[in-house]
Amino acid sequence: MMKKIATETARRRLQQSAGLAAMATILMLAPLTAAHAQETEEEPDRRAAENVTIVVTAQFREQLLQDVPIAITAITADELEQRSVRTLVDIAETVPNVEMTTGGAGFGAQTNQAFVRGLGQVDFLTAFEPRVGFYVDDVYYATTYGSVFDVLDLERVEVLRGPQGTLFGRNSVGGALRLISKKPAGDNSGFVEALGGSRSRYQVRGVYDLGITDQLAFRAVASARGQDGQVERLSYKCANPQFGNALVGGPGLEAQDDDDCKVGTLGGGSSHSFRGTLGFEPHSALQVYLSADYSKERSESSAEVILDTQSSRVNPETGVIGGGVIPPAGPDTNGLATWLRGLGTSFYGFDVSTPEKLAQVVQSFESPGRYSTFTRYGNERVGFVNPAVGDFEAFGGSLTVEADLAPTLHLTSISAYREYEGDFGQSSLAVPVQEVRNGLSHRQFSQELRLLGTALGDLLDYTFGGYYLDTKTLNPARVQTEGFIPSALDFFSDDTSTLETWAVFGAIDLRPTERLTLSAGLRYSNEKKTYTFDRDYTPSGLGFLNFVATGENQDDRLNPRFSVNYELTPDANIYASYATGFTASAFNARPFGASGIFALEPEEVTAYELGFKSNLFNNMLRLNAAAFLTDFDALVGTLSDPTVRNGACAIFCNDNVGNAEIKGFEIEAVARPVYGLMLSANVGYTNFQYKELLAATQGLTLDSPQARVPKWNLSGAVQYDFETGVDRFITPRLDVSYRSDIAFSPDLRNTSAVQEGYALANVRITYTDEGLGFSLALAVTNLFDEYFFTSLTDQRNSFGFLTGVVGRPREWALTVRKDF
Repeated sequence: MMKKIATETARRRLQQSAGLAAMATILMLAPLTAAHAQETEEEPDRRAAENVTIVVTAQFREQLLQDVPIAITAITADELEQRSVRTLVDIAETVPNVEMTTGGAGFGAQTNQAFVRGLGQVDFLTAFEPRVGFYVDDVYYATTYGSVFDVLDLERVEVLRGPQGTLFGRNSVGGALRLISKKPAGDNSGFVEALGGSRSRYQVRGVYDLGITDQLAFRAVASARGQDGQVERLSYKCANPQFGNALVGGPGLEAQDDDDCKVGTLGGGSSHSFRGTLGFEPHSALQVYLSADYSKERSESSAEVILDTQSSRVNPETGVIGGGVIPPAGPDTNGLATWLRGLGTSFYGFDVSTPEKLAQVVQSFESPGRYSTFTRYGNERVGFVNPAVGDFEAFGGSLTVEADLAPTLHLTSISAYREYEGDFGQSSLAVPVQEVRNGLSHRQFSQELRLLGTALGDLLDYTFGGYYLDTKTLNPARVQTEGFIPSALDFFSDDTSTLETWAVFGAIDLRPTERLTLSAGLRYSNEKKTYTFDRDYTPSGLGFLNFVATGENQDDRLNPRFSVNYELTPDANIYASYATGFTASAFNARPFGASGIFALEPEEVTAYELGFKSNLFNNMLRLNAAAFLTDFDALVGTLSDPTVRNGACAIFCNDNVGNAEIKGFEIEAVARPVYGLMLSANVGYTNFQYKELLAATQGLTLDSPQARVPKWNLSGAVQYDFETGVDRFITPRLDVSYRSDIAFSPDLRNTSAVQEGYALANVRITYTDEGLGFSLALAVTNLFDEYFFTSLTDQRNSFGFLTGVVGRPREWALTVRKDF
């Protein structure tokens, strides 16, 4: 099998032109490829196979990618390797209208903040619901936390864009991300692989597919990996001995080396994982797969740096006043200034007796470099242990049965159980103005049954099914905000959420003529969700505010879908679809009292889509495009309005804040104009527009952008296989991706919370000897060392600082692999 190599390239100053040039190159090649088809008829089969025969199961039956009336990107195992993909998050660089990042310090490194076509979820709390569905071997993962998957031993990844509420159900309003693992083959094949790279990066992994008998096979996968973080964590006391007393650095934060004051890193981590799948085929009409997996990860807190600090309660860009009014003491009373004038003076010895001294100390907390910060973790004054690492441990298993009940009738049963435990901390400054520690414990059981059949002499395909899901999640936490306005706040929470949902669904594909397919589907969902809030304010001396209260919500939904697909020619078809979905009911996630507990209306999504799919020039150019219009109703946001919910939103709350409309399109092209050469280009455009505001939300207007979603994203790649001998190849690859401006605040005035457009380039070169089953690959990601942020958070008017999570700088990795 031919190995290929991934490489990504782009310069900041060539942002849009890079992706557009790649697209233009492909389109310009069209006449050349047509002519070349006449000259090289001896090799069309290979090129056709590479560009056409991509099989997906987006509608639960095997279909060619080009025949499915859904906007789908399918990424094979070889492509994942060629693109230097490490986790599921990395595929967003090259898939149009998809954005994924891991959570910042407040949300956990194991939280997948995924957005598809402008719809996604940032928060890890199960008071909220995801807007993108995650599926591994058709097992639904019910939380955003725990969904940063390794791409280990996958057959492919399918990215389904647009609402998938009919076949996949709840919380797939933006789309669905499906990871499909390789099944046991029993051929005694496998591989071992070792990787080394930047900042002590390592990975060792192996796969073995064991044939036990003619009917029984076992496939085992194991991996261990790790890397130091990209941001250095420095001892504030070591770097600034002129400020404060010996307690400033805190226990465990003393510098290890007085020359560099370094005490650790942020953004790194290590993990090991294992998965085993037993395949049993007692008869050609029956296959049974029993799978189990285990993983354990230790993650450093996110690579967050302090970009700006201030003492004023007034945000310098938005004019927003923390707390609503300026107190008599004056504007220099945000969390940081309040803390410095209180505990900072009495306990830590900071001298802020004059405005000049206060300003000097405040400025000293800013990060000293692009990849360094003074972040402490923990508060020795109150015995709050909050390490700068978090642990995550997960395991689960599934039993999948595939049975042919008749020549035209197939049954699928998937029973699955999953469980995880994890914790992570939040801290930003060198002093404990704001400290949070969260723990999460989750378990879920799911059962799905599907019946697929064909009738009327292959004129009708049908799917009927049922689904059941039961989950329970615990979220113990401690929140300690000594800089909280108007006074210090220190409390414990111990929340519990449960969910029980079931659904029935059906879909049909009717082909009244050879070229026309009419599709319809309907899903009925019924669910009951509870969330118990347990707050203990005793550490703050406010025990009279303690409460335990439960919010409940029961809801049902009907989600239809219709589509028409017409084959213009054997190589091109068009489709139109109407699809719906819903995000299940949420709760006000962080109430300050029992009166703040209330359920929110489910978010509803209706999408209209037109698409075109084609294989042109003797299958040497695959060109797909889709345009969409999405109505997004009752969307959930954050309010700060004392007139809402009987005062429960005076500080802040979550509620349904408005309706929006999202327009956009995607274009994907892959060309193979000559033997060994591959060119690809993708363009995505998303225009998010609020149409109605249901409540007065601070900073939110009808012109506000959708946070974390760029309007434009472009990517392109070029790869070529050079034959150096019999079964020997050298394959260079270059990948380029571009994102336009990304806002991280709905307030247009908050320009510091905008990541300007940027481009990333990855390169990879691989040597492959297929005869020996050996390959050697050198990859460089972020080739031009672009400095960018995956998240920006402005808390200057409340706690006094602006933070950003730094993306990975230029990195290299060398991989050696032996197949057998």
